[in-house]
Amino acid sequence: MTTNAVSAQGIRLGVDINNNGTYKWFSEVKAVPEIGENPDKIEVTHLTSPIKEYIADIPDYSSDLSFTMNAQPFIHNPSAVSDSNLNLIHALSKTATYKWCIVYPQNKMKVELHGQWSWKMGAGSVSSPMEAVLSIIPKSAPQWAEIQDTYTVSYDKNSASATGEMTDSSSPYDAGSTVTVMASTFTPPEGKVFGAWNTMADGTGLSYDASDTFVIYDNTTLYAQWTDIGSGGDDDQNGGGE
Repeated sequence: MTTNAVSAQGIRLGVDINNNGTYKWFSEVKAVPEIGENPDKIEVTHLTSPIKEYIADIPDYSSDLSFTMNAQPFIHNPSAVSDSNLNLIHALSKTATYKWCIVYPQNKMKVELHGQWSWKMGAGSVSSPMEAVLSIIPKSAPQWAEIQDTYTVSYDKNSASATGEMTDSSSPYDAGSTVTVMASTFTPPEGKVFGAWNTMADGTGLSYDASDTFVIYDNTTLYAQWTDIGSGGDDDQNGGGE
């Protein structure tokens, strides 16, 4: 079948590393799966939501999905190493099945599915960085949802003993916007200091420090994580209320 390449503009790929419903997003996706020209392939076979219509520029989810993205070396630019796609790839178990999310902002749609994965390096052009090709082998039917126009960011003191209120004046954010994490202005519980923010109250989600950034595609609550004074270690973080 003749295929057309789908525009990668704005498309985001995320993976749920810890199986807790929180996605870590890859950066700089350069190319996305090709699609078939026959709309029946999607309408009849692969669209499991109540929306039974052809959506232009959406790949066929019955076969492997390959994404091409910039692959920054681990030691390339120290200020950007934490954002390297290779860092995220190396954080994934090579034998695991993960939950993936692909967001199509121009269509206002996102799809979630479970899939095994693999990756390889490919040479970029002379003037560009090397590229990583990540392939997902679908292991579940895709679950489609419509994305909202805006999403909110909230800050939770996450302790009955902490005091104060925090409001992000920029919230709500447009879907796909970059959020800069605020510094905590909460008054800590007695004997505690602020450690970090986390997307889960118990500290098992994604951790953020002040001035870190993330791309928003869901309403997000960041929970304060409190550390014993003088501990200096993650083992003493307390994410629960007191």
